[in-house]
Amino acid sequence: MVVQRKYGKDYINQSLGQIDSNTWLIGSLVLCRSPYLSEKATWNDDGDNSSYTLTAAPTPYYLTTSPPNSPFIKLVHEAGDASAVWSIGNCALCKVRYIEEGVTPELVTLDFVQDQHPSFDTPKVIHHAFGQTLDKAWPSLSEEWRLYYVNAVVNICKEMAEWKGNNISGVDNQNVPEYYLQPQGAKNFSSLQATCEAISIDCSTFVFYYADLGPTNIIVKEEPILGRVGIIDFKIAGYFPQGWIRTKFRLSSGMDLPTSATSNPKWWRSEIQKALGENGFEDFAEDWMRWSAP
Repeated sequence: MVVQRKYGKDYINQSLGQIDSNTWLIGSLVLCRSPYLSEKATWNDDGDNSSYTLTAAPTPYYLTTSPPNSPFIKLVHEAGDASAVWSIGNCALCKVRYIEEGVTPELVTLDFVQDQHPSFDTPKVIHHAFGQTLDKAWPSLSEEWRLYYVNAVVNICKEMAEWKGNNISGVDNQNVPEYYLQPQGAKNFSSLQATCEAISIDCSTFVFYYADLGPTNIIVKEEPILGRVGIIDFKIAGYFPQGWIRTKFRLSSGMDLPTSATSNPKWWRSEIQKALGENGFEDFAEDWMRWSAP
């Protein structure tokens, strides 16, 4: 499975999840192991007389998964936030990695090498899939899928808001680089809470928030089936007052869709902030505008 790379961390080693002791979710596919050989399987593993079958996952809902904890699935390679490789049984590998735009995909190279009929063995590709950022996928998405991803991001915001902090900060208690809350002329980000208080945001509690959920930071499948999303570029993620979550969507043009993808670039963040409002998130955009006015 390949996704388009952006800078930042995507925790790519979480791409494979375990459903139960013999079933795993890999992107939009479900992998099942059976303790016997089968002609109908995707492949057989003669090492322990088992078989593995890949099928499309149910659509479109989230299957409950946990980190792999199985003698049949082992993480054998991890390169930071760039790639991860798991061994599956005795004769298969699952590789998940980013690609750089304009770079030859590994599958293309493998096809070329195999066409030369080399004297050495090369991997047999069982399944290959690309992912892409939401802004790239946008023109081909139906209205149903666009609204689906809006709700998915709202649910992500709600999920992360359950993770509590003690002040406005990164997860290690250092400053978080949120320029929208930085007072003019400030040399660092130590005054963000004073800004929130100045625009009447409640600062009695702090929740985790990814403050840049624009379409270029959301990874989706080229052909949506399961509806899973990936999040990349966590540089402005940290603990904020809950009131900042919806407000940031109101303010940040950096979360717009590109004009090349739509005639209404603000649709994405407009729909999300409305959905957040329906879920009880407050909006302090007007207060922020008065605070930031010269």
